Amino acid sequence: MDVTITVRVCDICKRRDRAATRYTLTPEDGEPRTRDLCAEDVAPVEAVFGPLKPAEEKPGPLYLNAEDDEEEKPTPRKKAPAQKAATPAPRRGRRTKVMTMEEIEALKAQS
Repeated sequence: MDVTITVRVCDICKRRDRAATRYTLTPEDGEPRTRDLCAEDVAPVEAVFGPLKPAEEKPGPLYLNAEDDEEEKPTPRKKAPAQKAATPAPRRGRRTKVMTMEEIEALKAQS
């Protein structure tokens, strides 16, 4: 079983004890940049640009392994029934010859 834990930390201070929020900053004539910032590190940016909206994200998993549910899982293959042998194995002949009492007495007399 694989368990993945994702922890979002501030890109500036890297502290795990503070909640970080993802923001997308788009300068005029530039490419958008996505940053994870804690409340303390986003304060200077908000002082210049005003209140920022957090970046829109798809909702995270509500329970462990929720991402696995989104992917299609292959259906388990059913085991094929065991194949029977086409022809039964030949039987061995008897190892000891069945003899009557008279045949046994006759063999003793010959010896």
